[in-house]
Amino acid sequence: MKYKVPQLEPYFDEDELNNLKKVIETRWITEGPFSEEFLEDIKKFTKARYAVLASNGTLALYLSLAALGIREGDEVILPDFTFSASASPVIFRGAVPKFVDVLDDDLNIDTGKIEQAITPKTKAIMPVHIYGRSCDMGKIMEIAARRGIKVLEDAAQGFGVYCRGNHVGAIGDLGIISFFADKTITTGEGAVVLTNNEELYSRLKLLRNQGRPHSGTFVHPGLGMNFRMTDLQCAVGVAQIRKFKKIEKVKLEHYELYRRLLRDVKNVSFLKGNDFSNFVPFRVNIWAEKLAELIPFLEGKGIQTRRLFYPLHRQPYLAHLGYKEDEFPVSNKAYDEGLSLPVFYSLKDEQIKYICGSIREFYEKNKNG
Repeated sequence: MKYKVPQLEPYFDEDELNNLKKVIETRWITEGPFSEEFLEDIKKFTKARYAVLASNGTLALYLSLAALGIREGDEVILPDFTFSASASPVIFRGAVPKFVDVLDDDLNIDTGKIEQAITPKTKAIMPVHIYGRSCDMGKIMEIAARRGIKVLEDAAQGFGVYCRGNHVGAIGDLGIISFFADKTITTGEGAVVLTNNEELYSRLKLLRNQGRPHSGTFVHPGLGMNFRMTDLQCAVGVAQIRKFKKIEKVKLEHYELYRRLLRDVKNVSFLKGNDFSNFVPFRVNIWAEKLAELIPFLEGKGIQTRRLFYPLHRQPYLAHLGYKEDEFPVSNKAYDEGLSLPVFYSLKDEQIKYICGSIREFYEKNKNG
């Protein structure tokens, strides 16, 4: 279907094309000069001491869990409300994900419920910075330090997001940022793992590059696999990171336009947010009444829709964990009542007005339903 308003459209221009041309002309398409430049740009931006590239966000989480020594039978605490890729690397390590409900205000992990999920088998907490806002990392780091638990930040959606002035992903023991196609800056696929711990950095380097600290040698001190990116991807990343401030500004402008156009529609409301994080809109997320009817109405208008994430405790492949439905009221509400609206850079004001006008039209037609 050809949508009048798609959910996503990456922002590229001549900068990406020129960088790709340079890569092709030099014939260095594996990790090379642009990979080094992209890593340096990321470290400068996030203030992380060390960083390694990974093939995508899911594998970056798996790589991080391996570097932390997470193994069969260990438990990792994470929010129930997140994309499946936060939990699946835990399963692939042979560990057990332990789910915690989220806060109604920002849909980030409820720090007040973390400690009750801790057991003698708990080895890590994985906060997920959701939809462009930070979790309360101060509380999470305090709990982890007191209980002797590692912290792995899933900041897949968190580029440009800060918690009390510190970039997400660079606060815990390890953190990952994704550069998938729908992220604020993108390389199509790809990710980075951040750390300030030299020992963890050394482990990451071996694990991601076939058990060797650098390419070009056939001596492998450790066991590893190939988690690398390419210079083609990183050439795009270098161009994208230069655009971030412009992208952030436009996304915030789009978000404010949505708020103005929908402020008197009583059937929808926006997430409240929090007071310790800035906001880089990943989507425009709203609570919407009659969501099951609203979605097909918008689709019929040529507006591509997305529900919020399906709760992890309800995922078929995790049914064996035996969670009860009433343990996660906010996570359930997010899927049942939450809607994501597009906020990508090249979205036009006219398209936002069309979306908001269509939402208004739906509720006008169904006011007595």
